[in-house]
Amino acid sequence: MKLSGSAINRFIKNPDPAVYIILLYGPDHGLVSERAQTLETSYLGKDAGPFAQTGLSQSDVKSDPAILQDSVCAMALGGGKRVVRLKTSADQSAKAVKDLLGALSAKEITPAALLLIEAGDLSPRSILRKSIEQDKTLAMAIPCYAPGLADLREQAMEMAQHHNLQYDDGALDHLLARLPSDRALANSELNKLTLYATQSKDSLIRIEDVMAIITDTQAQNLDAFTHAVADGDTRKADQQLVRATEAGQSAIALLRALQRHFMRLAEAKTAIEAGRDIKSAMASLRPPVFFALQSRFSRQLGRWSTPALLRVLEHCLATERAMKRSGAQPQNLLARLVIKISAGKP
Repeated sequence: MKLSGSAINRFIKNPDPAVYIILLYGPDHGLVSERAQTLETSYLGKDAGPFAQTGLSQSDVKSDPAILQDSVCAMALGGGKRVVRLKTSADQSAKAVKDLLGALSAKEITPAALLLIEAGDLSPRSILRKSIEQDKTLAMAIPCYAPGLADLREQAMEMAQHHNLQYDDGALDHLLARLPSDRALANSELNKLTLYATQSKDSLIRIEDVMAIITDTQAQNLDAFTHAVADGDTRKADQQLVRATEAGQSAIALLRALQRHFMRLAEAKTAIEAGRDIKSAMASLRPPVFFALQSRFSRQLGRWSTPALLRVLEHCLATERAMKRSGAQPQNLLARLVIKISAGKP
């Protein structure tokens, strides 16, 4: 069985006791790890003993195929609940998991532990993913994709409220434009920002605080990439795509940056068509266009029509859906989109 949307959070907070195998997979490794830890805590409780958790790797399973079933069936010393956490990639442990699921379904073994499988980005054709999703009672698959803007906004707001902080005008939008899409990395950056902001007298997080604390390198890579695409410079767009990827930016993070940039262009274009001048339209955006990039942004407004901007945003959404549903590599889908947009053929 597979969960999606709000059902994921409900299940993680209160796991179904009839489910013995939970697969967490996706490109957001931070979210995979975070959800696995939350599930472990939810299942075991806060007072779990030192022997309540067993960790396995795909190397352990490869060298000893029986170890997975043995671990799931082993009773905890002193009694109580147990969790087995298996970290694997692709379909390296697929056969062992499939055999375990078959034995459980046939009631050939009696489980004494919950199995949490932490995997990478599995395609719909993945044997491991298929075997979990096709089971209707004993197993659950939970996708872990990079958080969208709404998720990042909620994460930022919750952390600020926890520290009795508020965002000044424009600061939250500026922060969202700079946060990495990986949940664990975003959480680390937010921790640094809130710790810094707690020293202010009025408990406000300002744009200046965001610029001072949030790592500039990633934002600079994203800016260079998105502006090269919007400029229509295919060669430079390709170079910046490679550079950002080598620096650790995921395809989904780069796609989201592209969406944000063209959304800002569309918003400014709408303001101009409503009667504002270019300078006023750029100033009305949240956050406003950075002064060093205003002339470049202005030229892009002259290059793109409103219908063309809307087509770009439609293609971005279609590419994101393809990244999540098809078996194609996300990097290849993004590269094709970049060529199409920068060539002026959205």
